[in-house]
Amino acid sequence: MASRVARLQRVLESEKLDGLVVSGAANLRYLCGYTGSNGMMVVTRTRATFFTDFRYQEQIRTEVRGCAKRVLERDLYASFPVEAAKRLRRLGVEQDHLSVARLRLIRKQVRGPRLVAVRDIVRELRRTKEPAEVRLIERAQQVTDRVFAAVLGMVEPGVSEKDIALEIECRFRQAGEVAFPSIVASGPNSAKPHAGYSTRRLRRGDALTLDIGCRLSGYCSDMTRTVFVGRPCDDLRQMYEAVLEAQRRSLAAVRPGATARAVDAACRDYLTGLGFGHYFRHSTGHGVGIEVHELPGLAGTSMHVLQPGDVVTVEPGVYVPGLGGIRIEDMVLVTKTGCRNLTKSPKRMLVL
Repeated sequence: MASRVARLQRVLESEKLDGLVVSGAANLRYLCGYTGSNGMMVVTRTRATFFTDFRYQEQIRTEVRGCAKRVLERDLYASFPVEAAKRLRRLGVEQDHLSVARLRLIRKQVRGPRLVAVRDIVRELRRTKEPAEVRLIERAQQVTDRVFAAVLGMVEPGVSEKDIALEIECRFRQAGEVAFPSIVASGPNSAKPHAGYSTRRLRRGDALTLDIGCRLSGYCSDMTRTVFVGRPCDDLRQMYEAVLEAQRRSLAAVRPGATARAVDAACRDYLTGLGFGHYFRHSTGHGVGIEVHELPGLAGTSMHVLQPGDVVTVEPGVYVPGLGGIRIEDMVLVTKTGCRNLTKSPKRMLVL
């Protein structure tokens, strides 16, 4: 934790900031290990202090590391620790995580420094994963692979999407936590990229999309597979083969120095050439870590260049209203020479 704070302090210097108020929950967890619901850090070039209220004073004894700790009133921003900002000229605040109301509270109390709204600097630091972080993400994915294999036995006509989703999330909670609300979408629902799940019961011939993820020790996994309830129609079979090949092409493009745009184009251009371009409208992937959506983003509009330590998803999809949808998603680590796939669940067409 201390090394992460030190990295942030070096960035503060390069950004010509004397300090930063850290408010984002994932950023706090990354910098000091805090998992509670009410916390704040003030990081200067020479010091880092974590603040919370009395409800968490016991929790932070063992959880928070790498910085000083202080207990304030319950509203941390109404009782902002002005002494932590003394002799600072430019104090940054996280514009993505701090409300206007809280910014006003700070302004009322802090007279010396100029408050500067800054981009999410800590999120940028979180992008490159340390080896220990990769191991935790990989463990979370191993749980996800096991749960996926276990619930395949439930897939048959008459079972509801909700039944499958509850079984998935129960198994995740036995191992750790649910990283995000599961998507269990069958038949026409599978044509909705973010369908969630419903009480709809599976029918023979359905495409069934499972987009699921576990969180272990604070780190997430993310995986999507589409399987079939009985023999699919020719159109769905064709869509599956197209998405599988599109994903293969994007995975082959993942390497250090590759642009996010190039990875996106590798699958998008292929699907467009087959006439499916109109049915693939979301980005190709995203980073994964403490949050399930992190940097870098893999999209045609992204300016990111892949680098070793990035953990990203590759998840092209085709969604035809009234028929169904296909999405296949793996999570990969960018290495010095290419990438390593952390997802082990099979991608061959599964007819159950």
